[in-house]
Amino acid sequence: MVRNRPSVPLGRLMKAVSTLRPAEREVLMLSARDGLSNAEIAERLGITSAVVERRLADAIYRLDRALERQERPWWRFW
Repeated sequence: MVRNRPSVPLGRLMKAVSTLRPAEREVLMLSARDGLSNAEIAERLGITSAVVERRLADAIYRLDRALERQERPWWRFW
C-alpha cells in the first residue's frame, strides 16, 4: 500500500483527493490540513473515534490507490 513515493505534485494530489468519498475527504482534511486529533475530529463531526479511524484509514488507502492509478496506465494492472 504505502510506499516510499517521491513527493507528488499538488495537481495530482488534488485530483486523487477528489476521488474520495465526502466523509473520507472531510476526515482527511481535518486531520492533515487542520492538524486535529481523532478525538477532536470525532467531537466536531459528532461521531466516535473508531469511525474517525476507519474513515481516515479508508481515505489513505483510496488516496494511495488513486495515485497509483495515475502513475500506471490501466492496461498495466493485469
